[in-house]
Amino acid sequence: MELSRQQQRLWEVECLVRGSALLHTGIALRLDGMLDEKRLSHAVTAVFRRHELLDTGFHADGETLTLGPATHHEPRVLHRPDLYADRAGHLAEIRRSAAAAHAEVFPLAGEPLARAQLTLLGDGGGVLLLTFHRLVMDLFSLHQVVTDLQEAYRLGPDEPLPPADRYSALLAAREHRRSADWEFWRTELSGFPTPWIGERRPEPGWLPDGAELRVPLDSALSALLQANARAARCTPTVYVTAAAARRVLERSGATDLVLGTMSANRMNSDAVGPLAQAVLVRVGPSAPHGDQGVLAQVRRGLREGMAHQGVEFEEIVDLLTDGMGVARDDLAPLSVSVTADSWQSSVAGLTFTLFDLDDDRGDGEADGEAEGEAEGTAGPVVRPSQLDLEFNLSGTRPQLVLTYDRRCFGTPWCERFAADLLADLATGRG
Repeated sequence: MELSRQQQRLWEVECLVRGSALLHTGIALRLDGMLDEKRLSHAVTAVFRRHELLDTGFHADGETLTLGPATHHEPRVLHRPDLYADRAGHLAEIRRSAAAAHAEVFPLAGEPLARAQLTLLGDGGGVLLLTFHRLVMDLFSLHQVVTDLQEAYRLGPDEPLPPADRYSALLAAREHRRSADWEFWRTELSGFPTPWIGERRPEPGWLPDGAELRVPLDSALSALLQANARAARCTPTVYVTAAAARRVLERSGATDLVLGTMSANRMNSDAVGPLAQAVLVRVGPSAPHGDQGVLAQVRRGLREGMAHQGVEFEEIVDLLTDGMGVARDDLAPLSVSVTADSWQSSVAGLTFTLFDLDDDRGDGEADGEAEGEAEGTAGPVVRPSQLDLEFNLSGTRPQLVLTYDRRCFGTPWCERFAADLLADLATGRG
């Protein structure tokens, strides 16, 4: 195998941050029920071998990365009979040890960039930590791995999983349609006027000042969104994206907007790899098909964007910045994601539940630990003129997370924007 275009860019980043876990991703799963350790170990091994990239060895020689066959081992098992996950202090210790294991760097000496650690707890349950390098995994692929793991555990060692789609085959299909996709994006994004949608411009010498606004959602909002989306004949993602785009256009006075929304493009694929990318959607009176209205533009834009992913997101950015003179920071100033998965299901008497390593609610932390960051503390660093909206509609803790840069958006602006958006969604004005 050869590195894909996206993997090549990820490898360039890895060369800069070697020795850190910046490009790690993964998930911790709480296991409740009558756990069969050998059965689970077999399931993990079977899932890793099922997917092409998880069965590939990565070897680094300086800044050269080569790919070849890999040998998998069963998950590392830790026995912690002294720990119980339902006790506050013990729960904090479990989180710390899992976070430390997640931060262990991959040596890149020919091994696969996927590993598992199973911690058996004193209450009979356990925590399964899966860690991957982003060279082989994106968040949508992570969902596929968890789904496969549940199925492999249910089937047991005597019934194999069916073969998965190959990552390299999907890349070849993308390459085949690249020329046609290039022409689509050149036409779709021509004449983009680079709007400024923030309330103030960056001042000289300022550094990125990322912040987060978290708004709890009414548990009934998820059902309401589903109903309103059905009435509008679209998905909740399309409905929320359109509502957010319309509010940005109104509040900023912009006549054109390029926004991004995550797409796995997995309707016909169960492949694993760094395949997911932001799909760009252009909306507004000045955009192509501007007379359709924002909802129709978003619906059309997502459909057409997913159909033209032979060109990857970063290449489109290069097209705009180098070929059209669009400032990189003005591209996709709004990004939207909508999730409704609780990450929980039960298989063969064993329950797989998402185990939050960064829980800041305070319930289950050891005495003396902070119960979350102080109000006003900077969150993740984001690019200038970017608003990132994540609607988490999970039944456990539904919330809207708005990530923004204080250089471009003041907190009052974002609070008003979030309140207006939620009012629109609650009243059916999507």
